[in-house]
Amino acid sequence: MLLVHGFSGSPFELYLLAERLHRQGLHVSLPLLAGHHRSLRELADSSWRDWLGSAEAALHALHQAVCAQTDKPPQLAIVGFSMGGLLSIDLARRYPASVEQAKTRPSVAALSILATPLWLPSWQQRAIVRMSQLAGLRQLAVPKLAGRDVRANDLPKEPLRPWGMPVRALASLVELMQTVRPLLPEVKQPTFLSYGLRDHTVPPACLDAFVAELGTPKEQITQLVLPESFHILPLDVEREQLFAALGEHLRRHLPNP
Repeated sequence: MLLVHGFSGSPFELYLLAERLHRQGLHVSLPLLAGHHRSLRELADSSWRDWLGSAEAALHALHQAVCAQTDKPPQLAIVGFSMGGLLSIDLARRYPASVEQAKTRPSVAALSILATPLWLPSWQQRAIVRMSQLAGLRQLAVPKLAGRDVRANDLPKEPLRPWGMPVRALASLVELMQTVRPLLPEVKQPTFLSYGLRDHTVPPACLDAFVAELGTPKEQITQLVLPESFHILPLDVEREQLFAALGEHLRRHLPNP
């Protein structure tokens, strides 16, 4: 099981889910993506291709680790949170489920997408593109206006690191959204989708676009709308409902969850 965190975030966003899946007997990988959780400079100097490279390397490492512990062809699953969902989509597209090839290369049997953007609020996206085109503004970073964008207050609060979002990295995120969306019809795996109705970061309407545009058969798409949750669903007030529904999705679609 590969878990992929979000833009300007860290594995902390998914650690509770990772612990739950591990207790259920699953092999879990929760990598830190390139450029993240260190400094504004490192994030600004990275791009979506670097982030994707980190996720892909982790997928291959997970495949090798599982192969070393079983003679059965490993069928893997990916959970992508926020921007991590975009990376997960590209990996699922390029590593489709295949029992025949599962011993020699990763095979993604099931996909879960949590609060993933196909677009940002129009004024934000226009501002990012415009600022990225101006040399004087391209080097700036903007604050995280929504903060952590999580409603729950019963967990330790990881420091926001870095404190802002470099314009160059934000422009790369916009490019990633525009790159991935046309690829959705190529994704065929059973897919679980979840969004919070009180999300201040990603428009919940992205859920409907995913359902309409994914190549997954409609009967293999599971939707979960969380009416009280903000953006970071795996840490928020309805996380137990999310974990239960995601676990059922995995039990249904993984050969040996």
